[in-house]
Amino acid sequence: MRIVRHGNAATALVLAVLAGAGCGRRTEPQAAATPQVLVSAASVVRVETRRLEAGISFTGELAPAEIVEIVARFDGDLEAVLVREGEDVQRGQQLARYKPREMRDAFDAAQAALEAAQADLEVAEHAVRRAKRLVDAGAAAPTELENAESGRKAAEARLRAAHAGLNMAEENAEKLAVTSPLRGTVSRVLVHSGDRTAVGDRLMTIVDTSTMELSATVPSEALADVQPGTPIEFHLDPFPGETFTGRVDRINPTTEPGTRQVRVYTRLPNPDRKLVGGLFASGRIIRAVKERATAAPVAALRQEGGEQVVYRLRNGTAERLAVQLGIVDEAAGVVDLDGSLAAGDSLLTGVLPGLRPGVRVRILAGTANGNGTANGNNTASGTASPAPAAAGR
Repeated sequence: MRIVRHGNAATALVLAVLAGAGCGRRTEPQAAATPQVLVSAASVVRVETRRLEAGISFTGELAPAEIVEIVARFDGDLEAVLVREGEDVQRGQQLARYKPREMRDAFDAAQAALEAAQADLEVAEHAVRRAKRLVDAGAAAPTELENAESGRKAAEARLRAAHAGLNMAEENAEKLAVTSPLRGTVSRVLVHSGDRTAVGDRLMTIVDTSTMELSATVPSEALADVQPGTPIEFHLDPFPGETFTGRVDRINPTTEPGTRQVRVYTRLPNPDRKLVGGLFASGRIIRAVKERATAAPVAALRQEGGEQVVYRLRNGTAERLAVQLGIVDEAAGVVDLDGSLAAGDSLLTGVLPGLRPGVRVRILAGTANGNGTANGNNTASGTASPAPAAAGR
């Protein structure tokens, strides 16, 4: 073999060594990528300072605060019923009228009974005087006088009863009209013209709806937070979007039979009478209020290792913070968080696999969410964009 010497021999040797080394070299792995979690804008919520109210939920029913049952005061025939259900009536207004003939007959009978009782008393008094003379003369036993005295007492009692009967008959005869004892509305009419009634029969029902009463039940365990004057708020199905407010007026001293529920009552002004009896109500008794709470949605809370924690998004990185819970506003789904959080902080919510302290967070493209947290202007094709610096303090 012929060796051709061309160029520097040392240079050739170096190139050969380098070529051989290149054939057996192992490629170094690339640096590991930083862990990332992709989230939607809806998973980022803001901490805010706001008023929170914690309450005790209840259901109940509305009823007129005053309900009066009109009943028959005597036996008789109704000549006319003058009102119908749903009509407004004034105090003292005539509701029905009895036939006068029967009332006059009852008055005459009561007067006759009184006259008979007076005659019986005269006879009894004469018997007492006669028995006394006989006993004094020794012609009669003392028991005869005692019997005469008893007869006089019985006659006196019958006379008093006759007087009372005559007074009632006279009053009834003068009050043939059934009148309303209050200003209100006729709720039920149970009789018709020509009906015969007996004492105590129900005639009609009058209600005053200018003030309504809400009757509701709450767990007995909640009584420590409920007392007269405690505010309440509730909703009624016929008035969607409208919130009614009031205060606890009374608390029943016993629980409902078969339950551990206690009934509470609230009176509500109803000047325009738009509320009616029987409406179903649902609401809550406000047991605690915090005017300036550090508030965040309950969905931001996570239970880890026996602690309540949140993940704050700061400069695109997840930061784990343990928090203490204050009052919970169940109606708003918001909780007061005591800790190192402040208004404007951004928190992560929902199930986010891989979420842990220090992980980078990228927000999927789209529009701003309901909290005003921006998430970039990319299309909704799944492209991720870095969380802006505003998504955290």
